[in-house]
Amino acid sequence: MRNVRNKKNRLASERYNVKGVYILHNRTKHKYYVGQAHKLLSRVNGHLTGKGNGIVYADYAYGDRFYIKFHRFRGRSFKTLNEMERYYINKYHAQEDGYNKTIGNR
Repeated sequence: MRNVRNKKNRLASERYNVKGVYILHNRTKHKYYVGQAHKLLSRVNGHLTGKGNGIVYADYAYGDRFYIKFHRFRGRSFKTLNEMERYYINKYHAQEDGYNKTIGNR
């Protein structure tokens, strides 16, 4: 997707590089990492190329299977991006049983 260009010669991925929360699910170990970003695709790419959580990257590099989910921040259900991130960290137990070291930003 990153290299595909649309009619206006813009990268197609820019349409999806939006503000929100991402969930990295290690399907091999059944662990989650939840994070937030103003450019979701760029941030997740960082995790998968060694510029994020080191443990997530190590598991990915050693061949664990990951599923990635994005939730765009629209300001309707959550007042802030921090609130949205904390909700998903709690929902997936990403601090207790996953990769997150904190409950999220305050």
